[in-house]
Amino acid sequence: MIKSYKLYLTLLISSVFIILCQNQISIANFVSSSSAALAGSNGPGQPPAEAQALIGDDLGPDDGQEQPSIVDKIRSRSLTFNDVRPGGGTKSTDRTTTTLGTSSSSSSSSSSSTASTSTSTTTSTTTTTTTTAAPGENDISGNRQQSARSSDIPLKFPVDTKVLPPLYIITPTYRRPEQLAEITRLGYTLKHVPNLFWLIVEDADNRTETVTRLLKQINVPFIHLTAPMPAKYRKLKVKPRGVSNRNRGLQWIRANATEGVLYFADDDNTYNLQIFEQIRFIRKVGMWPVGLISKYGVSSPIVVNGSITGFYDGWIGGRKYPIDMAGFAVSVKFLLSRPKAEMPFKAGYEEDGFLRSLDPLDLKEIDLLASNCTEILTWHTQSKKNPSALPLNLTKYGSTNLVKLTRTLV
Repeated sequence: MIKSYKLYLTLLISSVFIILCQNQISIANFVSSSSAALAGSNGPGQPPAEAQALIGDDLGPDDGQEQPSIVDKIRSRSLTFNDVRPGGGTKSTDRTTTTLGTSSSSSSSSSSSTASTSTSTTTSTTTTTTTTAAPGENDISGNRQQSARSSDIPLKFPVDTKVLPPLYIITPTYRRPEQLAEITRLGYTLKHVPNLFWLIVEDADNRTETVTRLLKQINVPFIHLTAPMPAKYRKLKVKPRGVSNRNRGLQWIRANATEGVLYFADDDNTYNLQIFEQIRFIRKVGMWPVGLISKYGVSSPIVVNGSITGFYDGWIGGRKYPIDMAGFAVSVKFLLSRPKAEMPFKAGYEEDGFLRSLDPLDLKEIDLLASNCTEILTWHTQSKKNPSALPLNLTKYGSTNLVKLTRTLV
């Protein structure tokens, strides 16, 4: 009886030992997973070790050689969007005070006997920093698919806005029936451009309240200034419109800016977002074609073998620089090195006079944008002139919504 009991006990111990040996790998995996979970809960916001490893792998392989950073490439003017990997973790800072950002995390586990599975969790937080969306997400159209061609310009600027040179957009404006419509169109174009400051300068003694309210709604960083045209020029048959406004913008930039690029963007034009991307890195002055202008349909520098040999415009008029206001931009540093540069009160010669005031400036020093001046990225699309609205019949409509509605009309 005792021998049978000892034999039974021996067999039981042997069976337990065999089972333990067979499941040694499973036990090790269980212990490892438990340790990782405990490490992930040590502190709020701290990812587990596996997640940290994934983040580290996203930074790129370490081959022992120092690679140039995105910042270095920007400073050397050699950055292309091919250098920025889609979904590579590059961040962009939103211009608004607060924005709704989303972040997502996913984890996956695999086994030799089961299929791989993955889960993802998405959380929404209010923050001033957002992670650049993956290709095809949150683009301008909302449904547009990103092209597979690597040479295409992405719809969103993927570079951290902190390392982008600032853009100062000077827009002269004046009270007229089309004013609010055209500011709305331009404002929502500028809203897609990072690290931009908008100077709206009205030809008026006082700021128009409806314009200020609209600028706040559009929510592009801005300053609303006034610069009325001097009385002596108002008597002229052909008035130098926008000159006092633009000179007021230049005055503000001299007092407040040290780097970046300034651009005179009128509110009655149409702009391709690529032009704002390209002007950001000009050295002194940049030029490019403007469409829908003059009898030729375009105003542009004439380029041969990468050099300017003249200008193509419907009206030369003895001008050294016969180009449109929408066809050039100037480096802030270069402007500051020309303290007397300003725009003259001479109708038809505003652009030419301002560029002349930047002399000495050699044509070889001008950066040719828009693929060496072979593309049209800005358009001179003036709105149809509308007559002033007829007065509202208060006897008939005095108690309706039309009273408040017509207050915004001219």
